Amino acid sequence: MELTKYHPSIRRLQEDFAARVARRKTMAARGPRPPKSKITDNSEPWLANPDSVSDDWYIACKVNERVEAWTLQQTVLSAN
Repeated sequence: MELTKYHPSIRRLQEDFAARVARRKTMAARGPRPPKSKITDNSEPWLANPDSVSDDWYIACKVNERVEAWTLQQTVLSAN
């Protein structure tokens, strides 16, 4: 017994074609896509080359503040 390949029915082919045409019409009616947004840097400016221990300490304090803020926000979100 020879196995035959799968051939979709004519009805299925018609439905697929109609869906493709409808998708094309919808995309054309929507117009061109807007340009992708560029991610802006919203972080605080860090000291590029810390010169002293006090500069290092300032950076460490800022990092700790951010970590605490994120931890607090995550615990609030997980409580809901």
